Amino acid sequence: MRKKKRITLASKPTYQGYTYGFKIAIIERIENGQLSINQAAKEYDCSRAAIQKWKKKYANLDIKLKELGGKSPQQKIKELEKELRQVKQQNYIWELAMEVIQEEYGVDVKKKFLTRYQKSVLRKIKKESK
Repeated sequence: MRKKKRITLASKPTYQGYTYGFKIAIIERIENGQLSINQAAKEYDCSRAAIQKWKKKYANLDIKLKELGGKSPQQKIKELEKELRQVKQQNYIWELAMEVIQEEYGVDVKKKFLTRYQKSVLRKIKKESK
């Protein structure tokens, strides 16, 4: 005789259907790669179609945002970090260029050609970096 598998999640199905917590727990395990839809259907004794509906309804926000063309907070953070690295590299190149001009031509570019506001910003940056 085949022994029926027990439902191991805390929320068992009710007379009206499966509870929200039960559905979310299954979807999280599928999204984390712990189970496939087929494995979940067998393990929790529910249909593949039901799990697919739950996945479509309760799936991860990142996936839904991609489908709508938006960006998740994690994607936005990665883009901003990349942009920050590029700006730091550009800043480093400009600083080197100013040093080379000063050494080659004896002209202090920062003092002569920068506005008062730009000079004050540079002073603040130097103070903060020390």
